[in-house]
Amino acid sequence: MSAPVLATRPAGRAMIFSVVFGVIYAFCFYYNWALFAYYPQVNEVHTSSLLVETLGPPILWYGWMASAALIAGVSAFIVPRGLSDRMWDGWAWIIPGAVVVAILIYEKRWFVQP
Repeated sequence: MSAPVLATRPAGRAMIFSVVFGVIYAFCFYYNWALFAYYPQVNEVHTSSLLVETLGPPILWYGWMASAALIAGVSAFIVPRGLSDRMWDGWAWIIPGAVVVAILIYEKRWFVQP
């Protein structure tokens, strides 16, 4: 009996998820689209960004991650399997890497003074 052959190619749905997640996360980050905001000073989660100073500054990162994961998860199952299996493997590295570079360029405003 021969040993089972392990697939060397990542699953198409996982690749769609990683590519879409990176792009959607960048948009959520840039435009402040968050499903919810966490206010650590009062230990509360709100579905809208409240502009109440008594709650303190919100942490939007959790909401950005949830937004991106939800959209990427849905899109990974909407894209037909045949199309996702034909994708080039490099996209799973190139697009998330480009998203990281774009976010770093956007965030340099905190570190580099004009």
